[in-house]
Amino acid sequence: MPKLSGDHVWSYLKFRRRAQDWATVGVAAVARRSNGGVAEPAISLVSMGATPLRAGAAEAAWAAGADPGAVAGEGTEPPSDTNGSAEYRSHLVQVLVRRAVEEANAR
Repeated sequence: MPKLSGDHVWSYLKFRRRAQDWATVGVAAVARRSNGGVAEPAISLVSMGATPLRAGAAEAAWAAGADPGAVAGEGTEPPSDTNGSAEYRSHLVQVLVRRAVEEANAR
């Protein structure tokens, strides 16, 4: 990842049961500050599909000042495994996206 300039905000959060475990869900959020809001937001999700993916609906919501967590799971296909069911991951991604965006905005 390229070095971010001082006008960027970011956050990376992941949830796991134990320190050694893979992330049940991970969220990376980055954006450029712009006139009291954000521009060019990017939100990436891990463990919400076969590969890491972008949360386009959540990015649009963040840019618009709406709740990105409410739409964070759109277009995802979370697996069910020993770390959590698909329903659990769908709920968890909403919580983590909200927290990541709040943390990024506070930087």
